[in-house]
Amino acid sequence: MARSAIHGPAQGRDSRIRPGSDRGHTVAGMSSRPTAIRAAPCSNAERLLPGHQFADAYKVPARHGVDAIEATRLAFARGPLWIRALMGLRNGLVRLVGLKPARSRGFPILSETPREVVMGFDDRHLDFRIVVAVAGGFATVTTLVRWHNAWGRAYLAAVLPFHRAIAARMIETVA
Repeated sequence: MARSAIHGPAQGRDSRIRPGSDRGHTVAGMSSRPTAIRAAPCSNAERLLPGHQFADAYKVPARHGVDAIEATRLAFARGPLWIRALMGLRNGLVRLVGLKPARSRGFPILSETPREVVMGFDDRHLDFRIVVAVAGGFATVTTLVRWHNAWGRAYLAAVLPFHRAIAARMIETVA
């Protein structure tokens, strides 16, 4: 089971994640997209990032016929302006301290199958993996982090509120 000094495992919880004020509402008879719910991290988390100290996951019902490759494309396609702005700010700040910025076209893909896409990279302060999986009618995004030092732990603590909102919003686009 994944460990976290910042946030424990999400297993067994089915709480609604409401990162934006428009979640779960209808406007003029139009239904809104499903809201991501917390989920158990992927079962192969320890193999993907041995010794990770943080793991979380969010899931939504997957569109019929969508595999993990298509789910990843949908989730990481041109997102809302607020996500692009936050990523731009993040990239500018990490360059100042000598860390790797995220690529404009997303994170490097480490492995890709119709059931699971694994992205991420290793850096001086922390290593991370993002896993998009489709199984049992659900699309799930799992984030795994292993920090190397106090800076990595502080970085994760600083970005965690944003991460939660972004991860939930991105997987919602797959529904």
